Amino acid sequence: MSERDLVLIGGGHCHALLIRRLAMKPLPGVRVTLISEHSETPYSGMLPGLIAGHYDADNIHIDLNRLCRWAGVRFIRGRVNGLDADAKRIQIENQPDVSYDKVSIDTGSTPDLSVPGARDFVVGVKPVSRFYARWKRLLKNAGQPGHWGVVGAGAGGIELILAMAHRLGPDRSITLHLIHHGAAILPGAPKTVRRQVEAALQRHGIVVHRQFRVHKVTATSLVGNDDQTLALDQMLWCTSAAAPDWPAQSGLALADNGFIAVNPQLQSTSHPDVFAAGDVAELIDDPRPKAGVYAVREAPFLYDNLKRAFASRSLQPIRLQNRFLSLISLGDKTAVGHRGPWVIHGAWVWRWKDRIDRAFMDRFQALGAPSAMMQNDGADTPHCAGCGSKLAPTILADTLDQLPRHNRPGFSPALGRAEDAASWQATPGHLQVQSIDGFRAFSDDLYRFGHVGVLHALSDLHAMGAQPIAAQVWVTLAYQHPRLQKRDYDRLMSGIADALYAEDVVLAGGHSTEGPENQLALVAQGEVAPERLWSKQGGQPGDVLVLTKALGTGVILAADMAAAAPANAMEAAWASMTHSNQEAAAALRALRPSAVTDVTGFGLLGHLLEMLGDDVGAQLESTALPALEGSLALFEAGWQSSLVPHLMPYLNHCQFDAAVPTASRSLLLDPQTSGGLLIALNPTDWPVLQAALPGSVCIGQLTERAQQPTAVVASANQPL
Repeated sequence: MSERDLVLIGGGHCHALLIRRLAMKPLPGVRVTLISEHSETPYSGMLPGLIAGHYDADNIHIDLNRLCRWAGVRFIRGRVNGLDADAKRIQIENQPDVSYDKVSIDTGSTPDLSVPGARDFVVGVKPVSRFYARWKRLLKNAGQPGHWGVVGAGAGGIELILAMAHRLGPDRSITLHLIHHGAAILPGAPKTVRRQVEAALQRHGIVVHRQFRVHKVTATSLVGNDDQTLALDQMLWCTSAAAPDWPAQSGLALADNGFIAVNPQLQSTSHPDVFAAGDVAELIDDPRPKAGVYAVREAPFLYDNLKRAFASRSLQPIRLQNRFLSLISLGDKTAVGHRGPWVIHGAWVWRWKDRIDRAFMDRFQALGAPSAMMQNDGADTPHCAGCGSKLAPTILADTLDQLPRHNRPGFSPALGRAEDAASWQATPGHLQVQSIDGFRAFSDDLYRFGHVGVLHALSDLHAMGAQPIAAQVWVTLAYQHPRLQKRDYDRLMSGIADALYAEDVVLAGGHSTEGPENQLALVAQGEVAPERLWSKQGGQPGDVLVLTKALGTGVILAADMAAAAPANAMEAAWASMTHSNQEAAAALRALRPSAVTDVTGFGLLGHLLEMLGDDVGAQLESTALPALEGSLALFEAGWQSSLVPHLMPYLNHCQFDAAVPTASRSLLLDPQTSGGLLIALNPTDWPVLQAALPGSVCIGQLTERAQQPTAVVASANQPL
């Protein structure tokens, strides 16, 4: 049982290596959590190759969610904007605080944008995600004449502008400018290296502006010494590193340059429970340049000292080399390198650098089997959480059909009609609508899990046209030390409360227990006028079928359990699951839908079959089925929810054209967590709904059952 919390802020190189080491050698009794603003972190050494076109984005990014899943480390996606070092609390933007026993900070640095106008008009090379997005937009307009400048002629700026020149090509219409405040580029490098770089700059036709110290930035120019002006259409900033803003308000001791002051043990000089590494840290007794090589070297020392700190043992000082090999890419696949006075140059140097960089990334991309920290109980196939943890529909039907039922006048139980919620007449002119839903936790980020759990439960009411008014919750928390359990309860309940508040729903009460794993269930209650109550059944032949959310959360969450879901797929799943069906229900109230349900654990096909009467069938267009990013690739790789085998009998009611891809068939059975609404609608109302809900998709239509051999026919025709 874990008793203490180690929280890692930032997914820098040092922390990525630390997580790998923690996977192999966990700290006894310590629960580890990573907080990062982004799900992926770039390897800065390969950024020039990405800009030059030598690498794809996937080649240079570490998938932090996958790494954490593999290592058994909790992952919270959020932007840290403060730290109370005395209270041991981390502040996250738009989320509750996270408490810690010990914390390590590796958030990196950003270019210094303190020059007036820089924050408004330049693009910093960090964060890389923002810079790369801007670079891709620039490439689309690269055919137009213009002037682009890179400010900063250190190794980073030189590699960047040479990579840009290579990507744009020798016949480019863009003039590239390198701006440097000093007389010589690459200060501190051997003359031989500077000559090689100067030759590369000249070869690529780059205009170098020396002794141009930028004092001001405008929308169209850089203003330097004596008000000299350099007109530019795009300005990229690759200057010396600056510290993030929030440590200055944290109570931590800082170095003169604003970075976190640490001793030789990588420990804060003011707060012994705080550690820092990488660019954000400043070794007070032995300052070093802000270089990735030092962050990599710090990882084993950080692991050892964290282990010692939790065991109340004395810490060991870090030992860093005084010289290191510096390799500089020259745009094309050549490079120059030096260590002290020793200099190397040529295509073979770039190939050597490429092998070093790829070997580093392989440590995070070829993860192999999950670590001992996340092994399951020995079952051949782990059982899914979320709505993939539902019981099989045959088990439900066989048991519920045999139960004795007590009927009351005016009460319409969900059991008898397979509706999304039960309803009854409570006051004249209003029906009370009630539903219950819940599942095992599919994520260690309990704040977001609580948010999703609320939206999933309220969706049953939205699917019946009801306005949710109150909810009660049942929370089960995994066995933990009471201190950790309290921290988990705070985050989970904050996620629940924030989601209910956004939906204007009262948290009326609840119950809590502890058990082997985290779980959440909600009883949701709402009301609706009887004439506005929607039903699953009632669709008519000729109605169009509309789906308000893309499919694929089931397969994505299944792959995520085995650390196999890529970051883009997880981002898409979270975005879908945290989007409420409230908006779709509100748009529908202006119309008269024939039938409505929400797509959850039984997949699109299972819930569609519930909508069909004896005389009504459905024609689906497989090309119209919306799929979350990355989900089809996971199907093709063999992933599926553990509930899918129990949903296979639904296929007996479906006929497929030969052209329908296997992945599209799998999509029909994929269990959805916080899925969208499935709507049967008069075709004349579809343009109105589409205008109100641009993300909704028409996936087919209802038909006469007698005119087709099965309840559902899936074709590969063009979308309606």
